[in-house]
Amino acid sequence: MKKLLSFICIVIAIIILLEPQTVTTGVKKGIELSIYSVIPALFPFMLLTNYMISHNLCQYISYFFYPFLSKLFHISKNGCFAVLIGFTGGYPMGAKTINDLYERNLISCSEGCYLSTFCNNCSLSFLINYVIYSCLNNQIVMDGIFPLDTKGFIALVYLPAICVGIINRFFFKKEIISDKSVSCSPKQSANQTSVILSSTISILNLCIYVICFSVLVEFVNGFKIKNIYKCIIVSLVEITSGCKYTATHFPSGDLQVFIILFVCIFGGLSITFQSLSQFKNKSFIKYYIIGKIETLVIFTVIFAILFLPC
Repeated sequence: MKKLLSFICIVIAIIILLEPQTVTTGVKKGIELSIYSVIPALFPFMLLTNYMISHNLCQYISYFFYPFLSKLFHISKNGCFAVLIGFTGGYPMGAKTINDLYERNLISCSEGCYLSTFCNNCSLSFLINYVIYSCLNNQIVMDGIFPLDTKGFIALVYLPAICVGIINRFFFKKEIISDKSVSCSPKQSANQTSVILSSTISILNLCIYVICFSVLVEFVNGFKIKNIYKCIIVSLVEITSGCKYTATHFPSGDLQVFIILFVCIFGGLSITFQSLSQFKNKSFIKYYIIGKIETLVIFTVIFAILFLPC
């Protein structure tokens, strides 16, 4: 394994030496994306969620949603908080929230595994402001069993994750119930300094991933291949660049919308690595990957039923 890693490092070093301009351009774009998009969007949210978790405010925040969400997903009050963040905070806040709740003994390991399968999704703000209005110019018109508009586009992003949560609750039901009695008292609340430090470290880690994958996207942009393949590769690598590239370089239609929806649900390799880096428990990593595969399969089936011609 060390030999393989050493070989990879040597190859990367050679690429950096041979293509310094491409690497520099990618790094600049990654830094720009981090400063103007990632940090403004996620850092305030990280500070807020870290503060609420460290001061044990989760169950109070989840109070109004718990009666409904507990029946739908079979989760605890603290688990309800992870669902709310996972569907509103955007990548990778869902993963971070699950890990933080588990580390502070506010949810069990089984509940953490269950939540990992469906509680890390694209933020509503990103979908509306960036994907729909910036990339697609609010022009989503597709004919099918149900014509697709803006609301339908948003529903298609979140519906598969909700289906995964409902399906997987039956596999985790016994384990979550049995672990409730094992739940420990929360750790002592952290002070403001540790909350800020933890949030800063987390956002810096995410920015490093954004920069690295921006370099990779820059290399892909230099490939002399058909737009369809370039759209797919860029989308699978990085969600922000992928949505913009697909919207501007690919003809509008069913396939364009499918690629953009797919990458919004998947998140791209950049988001995947960012999310996996938040999990300290290996079981969460395994179930996160399983959950994403389930979500993408369910989305593909729903999309095929609604929009592919018979």
